[in-house]
Amino acid sequence: MPAGADPIDCDNLQALFDLCNGRYFNGTLRCSDAFTVSYSAAERQMSRFRYCTDTGQPLAIDLSYRLRDHPRALRSILVREMIPMLALQCYRDTGDVTFLDREPLYGHLFIEPGLGAFFLAQMEHLNLQFPELCLTVKPRFGSGSLFDQNRIPTARLVIIPTDPANNAGVIYRLHDKAPTHWRALREMAWLHHNAHDISILRVSGALAEAYPLLRKDHQPRANARAHPETDFDLVVQELRDHRLTAELKATGVPSEPDAVSGQFAGWHPEAYSGY
Repeated sequence: MPAGADPIDCDNLQALFDLCNGRYFNGTLRCSDAFTVSYSAAERQMSRFRYCTDTGQPLAIDLSYRLRDHPRALRSILVREMIPMLALQCYRDTGDVTFLDREPLYGHLFIEPGLGAFFLAQMEHLNLQFPELCLTVKPRFGSGSLFDQNRIPTARLVIIPTDPANNAGVIYRLHDKAPTHWRALREMAWLHHNAHDISILRVSGALAEAYPLLRKDHQPRANARAHPETDFDLVVQELRDHRLTAELKATGVPSEPDAVSGQFAGWHPEAYSGY
């Protein structure tokens, strides 16, 4: 069996860490007995490396519990968090602050603090030596070939045109455990975005990751209001065109007839029989 193709134990993260340390870092990463690798309840954040700011010693790597169903993505994201762990160790050993990628280094790409020359060089080296990793700068759940798309549940998106004349609108993801309550969603759209019309699409789970998640009561979270989409019509059309997308029909909410159809609905022929 080729290296990297062996089974990945998603239930023993410490053993997986040790395997990755030996295979991808030549066993160079050092950590104390207090260091842990564990799943967290985070949904939006895929992973996090934590360390003591006073001593520079690694404390933990936290991985989203959703990765448990995606072994190859789990391994890739774990290795991705081991790169800043290596950078911190190099800094402790040498005192050279450039390992930490806090500032741009002349002649090298710099994305943001922590994602600079050292991180990017290590990521490129690992991807060349070990193609099975498919490391990315900022992994997103469901994106890429490492995720088993069949194990990602579909999601619902509420589409809210806020200014159709200017091709503006917002999109939210409904909470997975919330019912599709059309009236509540329409009230939310009016209250927060001064919009009357909504539509709801059931889409591939990976497509929904980019949008802010509503609470179970269909209200936006305090720090996660949707921002207006640029080229809103195009974004919505691309969602509709995806092979797994289906539009949900409104239930329990009477449709509002237009002015003409409303007049015909109230017309009774017998009332005019004497003319």
